[in-house]
Amino acid sequence: MIICDIAQFHSPLGGGVKRYLHDKRLRLEACPGCRHVLIIPSYRNHVTAGPGHAVYEIESARLPGSKSYRMLLDKPRILEAVRREKPDLIEVGDPYRTAWIGLQAGRELGIPVVAFYHSDFPRALDRTIARFSGRLIARGLSAPIRRYIRRLYNRMDATIVASSHLVETLRRSGIQRIEHIPLGTDTGLFRPRDSRERVRAEFGVPAEARLLLFVGRLAREKGIKHLIGALDRLSSEAPPVHLALVGDGELDDWVHLEANRRPNLTWLPYCESADRLADLYSAADLFVHAGRWETFGIVSLEAQACGTPVLAVRGGGLEESLSCEPTPLLAAAGTPEALAAAIEAALRRPPVSPADRLARHRALAGRFSIDRTFEQIFALYGRLIDQNRRKAAASAPAQVVDPVRAR
Repeated sequence: MIICDIAQFHSPLGGGVKRYLHDKRLRLEACPGCRHVLIIPSYRNHVTAGPGHAVYEIESARLPGSKSYRMLLDKPRILEAVRREKPDLIEVGDPYRTAWIGLQAGRELGIPVVAFYHSDFPRALDRTIARFSGRLIARGLSAPIRRYIRRLYNRMDATIVASSHLVETLRRSGIQRIEHIPLGTDTGLFRPRDSRERVRAEFGVPAEARLLLFVGRLAREKGIKHLIGALDRLSSEAPPVHLALVGDGELDDWVHLEANRRPNLTWLPYCESADRLADLYSAADLFVHAGRWETFGIVSLEAQACGTPVLAVRGGGLEESLSCEPTPLLAAAGTPEALAAAIEAALRRPPVSPADRLARHRALAGRFSIDRTFEQIFALYGRLIDQNRRKAAASAPAQVVDPVRAR
């Protein structure tokens, strides 16, 4: 089985899509007879190949306003890579030009094409239009946008969706052949570790302070400014806190200035090492995600797998990732005031003990294991590939035997 991912949202600075594709590659390489092909935007044209994988970097212009994303638009190079690799199935991870290129490649090769709904495109586009053109224009464009995604995704052999609330959203939009497969994390790698004192000493966290953590892109849609603003809204009765931000992005310069002027704010650049991240997660008293536009939230799973409770924004897309918690921690809104109130409420709970961390890890491992995620995804791939082969065999013209030649 050869699987080809065409990934517009692959960023060198990390993110959930990159983690998902990395985990997929590892598992496909471990399967006899399997191969993973990845086509991504890059600053260069380059191919890296190994026994069980190939990565095609395609030179692409930077997305305006973004430090980490590029626009994967070079149709000839994408099609050339797919034709060379001859995959059994193509997966696309965005609703833009690459999705249509993937559909064209699938038609040419006669293979299934699936989509992974990594980004809630209508909501994200609605937010951008409203920001630059106003709510009235955004409302006027809502129906055409939904017609577009219906037209696109109903051409797919399947659309994979990680969260149940997005399943309902897509069904209401008229999209068919939806597959609900929750994401997971590597619970062998992300587990409680004895790193608390070491990390707190590294960050200079006072003994009486609670350590808050965020890992992810430093982007507007992640609510970074509101999260830092929440530090100023905490009451004098709340325990002192120290916030650590790990990542890079469009707000780099602003975050660096804030970290330089705030003794209770630490910034670390994007971290490639999962071991290092597991140490950071395990050291934190609370992981805080202020974003309101997520489709699932892999970092939430990673933090919980390390035993750390997670605070998210109600309606922000992370609720399903918190479903192992008896009482999920949710801020009423993504404003600094609402985040501060939710942080204070979370910190009024008893400190997280080693036993609490182990229990949280076990609960999450039982439901959100990355192995279970890929068992379901690979089973879907196998069904679609088998169905496609049977359909092709049934439609092939019968072979006529010449009786004279047969003698």
